[in-house]
Amino acid sequence: MKRYAALFGGSGKDKTTLEYNDTVKIGRLLADMGYVVKNGGYGGMMEAVSYGALQQGGEVIGVTCKQVGTIEGNDFLTQTIVTEDLYDRLKVLINNTELFIVQKGGIGTLSEVFLVLDILRKEPIANRPMMFFVGDAWKKVIEVVKKQLLPGYEYELFQIVDGFEELKLVLNSNEIRI
Repeated sequence: MKRYAALFGGSGKDKTTLEYNDTVKIGRLLADMGYVVKNGGYGGMMEAVSYGALQQGGEVIGVTCKQVGTIEGNDFLTQTIVTEDLYDRLKVLINNTELFIVQKGGIGTLSEVFLVLDILRKEPIANRPMMFFVGDAWKKVIEVVKKQLLPGYEYELFQIVDGFEELKLVLNSNEIRI
């Protein structure tokens, strides 16, 4: 049975950033762990995770969207699924996914993350996928969010890791902090 991991992150094209290079490593790690990697199919972090996974012989599904304006995915996809709109795109990215990784991104990444978190919290605890936020920028975002939420919100749905090395350590050791 296939196992799916999805990565959310920005579409910026700067391949010299730490985030981009870490995301290539994340793609390699996910492929090594046997995950089929799903992402939005375009450039930036989506391209980086695709490239890394494909380098390791992994399967990479890019989910593009007519509403975005182009359905052409990056060059490192083994399969492209074209959806009509952003809602359908997100459904494909979420369905059957057991691990979500979030890299630096913009408004699109934020909207994906918060919708996924809301969906995950409604799942039975035993079936809940895990979400990892990668990098210091997310610590600040989560602190702001925590101040706005009512007490009792389920913070065990996600974990913040400093970077690739910590993510690798946590995933390989199965020591997910809750």
